[in-house]
Amino acid sequence: RIEGTVVESPGSGKQEIELKATRVELLGPVDAATYPLAKKGHTLEFLREIAHLRPRTNTLGAVMRVRNALAFATHAFFQQHGFLYVHTPIV
Repeated sequence: RIEGTVVESPGSGKQEIELKATRVELLGPVDAATYPLAKKGHTLEFLREIAHLRPRTNTLGAVMRVRNALAFATHAFFQQHGFLYVHTPIV
């Protein structure tokens, strides 16, 4: 838990504001050896066990970016050729 005030960032980067902490409370320790996503490569089998953290990996992030680009290109192609994108009811 961190308490403090939000202040204007003194740097000249993309960050406009920052938190100037006046109090920091450690809620619980984290063992670096057993933390789910250390800065090392993980197998896809291991990532299946921690599905909620899977999107934060480089591999899955790349897959999502490729999937997004393909879906966008497909929709753009059909829109440019006069097709409509509709959701038909399931009967």
